[in-house]
Amino acid sequence: MSTNDMAHRAGRMHRFAALALLALSATAVASCSESHRLSSEEAWIETTAARGHPIELVEKNEALDVELPPSRHGLSRNQYVDVYRFAIRYKEEGTGPIAVSHGGARTGGEAVADVRRALEDAGIASSRIVRGSSPNRRLLTLAYHRPVAIAPQCGHWPRDVGQERERVPYPDFGCATQRNLAGMVVNPRDLMGSQPETPASSERRGRIWSRYVGADASPSTKQGGESGGEAASDSPAKAAKR
Repeated sequence: MSTNDMAHRAGRMHRFAALALLALSATAVASCSESHRLSSEEAWIETTAARGHPIELVEKNEALDVELPPSRHGLSRNQYVDVYRFAIRYKEEGTGPIAVSHGGARTGGEAVADVRRALEDAGIASSRIVRGSSPNRRLLTLAYHRPVAIAPQCGHWPRDVGQERERVPYPDFGCATQRNLAGMVVNPRDLMGSQPETPASSERRGRIWSRYVGADASPSTKQGGESGGEAASDSPAKAAKR
């Protein structure tokens, strides 16, 4: 083999090694670009289900139509009960004011007065009642808005989680829980914030208080032959009768 052939072969091998090194470098750069590190904001969103998969709340209109026959003045007893129950539902799930609309019929004024009385009986303040107009003169309408929970869409897999170096949950983490919560929640207002507490049961409170003030569990009042449980459960009135 001549010197020229050997030099030519060495040059070819050198070029091949350079091309292989260039290809390997390109592969490494591509791998680094595909497995980029998440920012702090991205990591925080993916580790918080409520932020990564929020439940959307939309307003839905609820209405109650009350017929106003020309021969009747005001509401009937059944209509009054329907308005009262509608008002209770508004207190539990409604947002904003409740609107009372009628077409200005002769019996509309008396019906509106009955409706306001039913709303007040349900515990609705007059400041939350607004008056509207209706094209139907023989119809009185009550309406309010309530929130409805819309579940998020799941199944979002934008990358291979098997190659994660960040040690953060996968992008779809918590979506099923959020979707189930949106479907199970009875009152979507609970997702907007805490609701006011209802009053305690006065019957239960009175019973517990009567047992507390009526029982004498002090050791000095225990008599011979009586167990501690009996002495603690007997009231002074029962002890006086024995």
